[in-house]
Amino acid sequence: MPFLSMVQTIKGQIMARIYSKKEEAGKWHGKICSKIRKRLERHVEAANTCTADPAGLGIFQVNDRGADFEVDIKSRTCSCRRWDLTGIPCCHGVAACRHEKIPPEEMVHSCYSIETYLKAYEHIIMPCRDVAEWQRMYGREILPPPILKKKGRRKKNRRQQPEEKEGRAGRKMGRGGVVIHCSYCGAAGHNIGGCTDFKLGLRPKKKGKIVRAEPPVSSDSENEDPVLTQEQNMHTMVLSQPEHTPYEAEVISTLIVETQSRQRQNVQPTALPENAFIQANVQMQP
Repeated sequence: MPFLSMVQTIKGQIMARIYSKKEEAGKWHGKICSKIRKRLERHVEAANTCTADPAGLGIFQVNDRGADFEVDIKSRTCSCRRWDLTGIPCCHGVAACRHEKIPPEEMVHSCYSIETYLKAYEHIIMPCRDVAEWQRMYGREILPPPILKKKGRRKKNRRQQPEEKEGRAGRKMGRGGVVIHCSYCGAAGHNIGGCTDFKLGLRPKKKGKIVRAEPPVSSDSENEDPVLTQEQNMHTMVLSQPEHTPYEAEVISTLIVETQSRQRQNVQPTALPENAFIQANVQMQP
């Protein structure tokens, strides 16, 4: 049976693990486990930069590179909270232990000791005999549940996600999060089936049309054609052209300036009407 073989495999793995942990713990020296010892050694090395100042009753002020910490040896706490959370003296606690000449290993929590480690693996799992040597019990045979064959053809394709389904017009999108509106009263949050106005026989609310205001147009300006001066015509011609390079734009602006200057030179000043009339009369006199 697959269940029986699985249980036997798990039992064998646990039995081998307990034995290997006992053999490993027998090679350790000292009071604490090897991994905890390595971690404590790193804290001891970091404590070289700390200075401890005693305040009394086992309380110290430890300065670590400009930062001050409060350490209590009796309660095994430090303001950095590393000692409180792990049970292993931090570098500040190690500096305080050095001042009191206390070995840091003695301040480690008892759960990290080799004695506690061996207590966790002191039991053993007894081996089992072969299945052929088991005592036969004339009881009810335990069988696995029957396999019921479902009706219909077995599905070969996996179940598709909603975003993967495709219809005639492409992929179908779900309507989740869409706010529905009633086709009778126009309100949001329900349809005509849940509309109270429709059930009570009330008239639907008329939906107002949006009228856009148009700018007023004067009657005089409708029949008048727009008149453009020569300068405006030149300006519109320049704007209607596509974008030019900087060199072309400079040439065009130079031509416009020259054209305007020539037009100004061709215009000759004329006398006022009164002066012209006087000069004509003077010439006609004998």
